[in-house]
Parts: sequence; structure tokens; C-alpha cells
Amino acid sequence: MLTRGQRGLPAAERIDGVAVRRAGAFGNGILRSLVWTLTATAWLRRHGRQFQIIQCYQLLSPSHVGLLGRCRENGQATILRPACSGPYGDVAEVSRLPLTEMRRRLLRTADAFVTLTGAIEAELSAFGIAGVPFYRIPNGVDSVVFSPATAEERKTLRARFGLPAERVLCAFVGRLTPQKNPELLIEAWSRCSLSQATLVIVGDGPLRSRLEQRAGSLPASGHVRFTGAITDVAAFVRATDLVVLPSSAEGMSNAMLEAMACGVPVIATDVGGIQEMLGGGGRAGWVVPADAPEALATAITTAMGSAELRREVGAVARGIALERYDIRRVASQHLAAYAELLSRPGSGGPPRD
Repeated sequence: MLTRGQRGLPAAERIDGVAVRRAGAFGNGILRSLVWTLTATAWLRRHGRQFQIIQCYQLLSPSHVGLLGRCRENGQATILRPACSGPYGDVAEVSRLPLTEMRRRLLRTADAFVTLTGAIEAELSAFGIAGVPFYRIPNGVDSVVFSPATAEERKTLRARFGLPAERVLCAFVGRLTPQKNPELLIEAWSRCSLSQATLVIVGDGPLRSRLEQRAGSLPASGHVRFTGAITDVAAFVRATDLVVLPSSAEGMSNAMLEAMACGVPVIATDVGGIQEMLGGGGRAGWVVPADAPEALATAITTAMGSAELRREVGAVARGIALERYDIRRVASQHLAAYAELLSRPGSGGPPRD
């Protein structure tokens, strides 16, 4: 794993058996990104011959590093994986930056793209990425770690997090940024009459102080809690009754996959790959229009009003997570894509164990 250097962290270490190399980066903003791109590319040019596959996440500096630092002479395959579609997506970001045409030409030289959703594929095609294979491979979730909690486990977990034992818990889990749009959730919550429910906002970000002020002005302000960032997300999700994702843009939400794997029903806005994730039919969760607080409030009220309905929807969601998104299945899909790319004439041969 090749990533950016961070203050206080070593340049090289092993984490869970994975070699991690942190290339130098300093300054802020564009300067920091440029320095990291240069140092990481230089490292990859010097040491990258040992790798058969270079997989890059997001279409900005990580993809630039992978494409500029690769060694085509030994048949390396470079795969790019955009993270998101829509106004906050990778293609939109590349289009806003300087040197867009130069970036486009560089991205076209990739050997393949891993695409999470049809929306991402459509944006890449419209951007002019043609003649490069697309592999539709979703994000994955560890369905053992993220699994439904028994009633006794939920009680224990709530006590651990200081959450009310008997109230219905609705949670948001994610970054407090405009893309995740937690302000929509606070607005929708203000329209709900849920005397036995509590909203818990998990995460941190630039919108936190504004959200706390808005929540503090609600009549039921005591029933809205902010936890900040937490380390054991799985334990928290397993303790909840409902997860809401009010995003303005998504690729394939990991928070949503984690809730589904836990058998916790989800309400989400109709952006990115949300409809694809739930499998259609409306039995695995609720999908509402983006930026529609009244529709979101109605869905929350419906879901919070029936424990039996939540159990039914959560069970369907858990089944979809096991069938389509279990991390072992997703890993196998990646390995199959690698094997196909490395079987091409002039490639580095079949993947090593």
C-alpha cells in the first residue's frame, strides 16, 4: 500500500501483514498533493517492478501516481477505481481542475477501471474514456464482523456506548460534510413527532458545529446526540434500529453496506448506486428523493413506527449483503479481473499468490 506521509507515522511499516509505504508530503492543498504525487511516483519508478498489478483509488493524484510510475515493460496492469459519481464524484472533480484534457489523456492509458455502479460507468463514458475495460465490482463488507445483534447483545452494546436501552435509535454514520448532507437529516428530524426515538449522529467534520446549533434549537433537542468519530463502527451499528443516509452524492456507500450486513434497515436518498445496492422492489430499505426533507421525514416516521417492519426490511437487506457484497465474494471478483488482465499477451503472467 502506497499512501501519503502523515506527521507522527513512520515512512514504512507492516499493518496486519500488509506492507505500507508513506511517501513524503508537506504543505497544504495543491502543494501537498503535488509533492506527494512526485515523491510517490519516484518511489514507484524505483521499486514498482516487483508488482504485477497497481490498483489506484480515485482519479486524482493516486491514479496519476499509478499511471506515471508504472513499468509497462514487465507487463504491469494498472487499474483505476473511481469512488463516487455526481457533483462530488471523480469525473466532476477532474473536470473542475486545471489541465483537464491532459488528465483525460492520461486516464485513457489505464488498463482497466473497476466501476462500482452504472452511474460511474456512464460518467466515464461521457468523459471520453473509451476502449478501456470496465469491471463492475462493488464495495465489500465483512459480514462476520458486521452481523445482526441479538436482543441481549444490543442491550450490552447500548450500555457500552451510553445509549438509551429502550428508545428506538436512528443513526447517521459518516463524515459531516456537504456531500453527506446531514443537515437534511436534521431538517427531516425536526418534522417528525417521535417521542420514543433518539437520533445519534456519528462522525466528525466541518459541519458539526452548525449541526449542533440546529439540533439544539429543536423542541426535542435532548433526543439528538453527537458522538464524534468512533473506532468500533460495527459495534455501534449493531446497537441501532435504523440508519439514515441523506447524501447528495454517493458511489457505493460503505456505511450503507455495513448497516445492511447488520440487518439494520436503511433509509437513503436516491443518488449514485443506492437503488442498485438495495436490489429494487423496495423490500430492502427506503429510498427517497435527494433534498426532500418531507419525504425523508415520512420514511423515518414509517420505519420508526414498527419494530416488525424494521425486522422484515433488515432481514432482506442482510440477505442481499451476504449474496452480493460479502468481502470474500468481492475479493474473488478482483482476483478474477487481475487474472484476466495478466493473461493478455505481453503481460507479467498469471498472478502470484
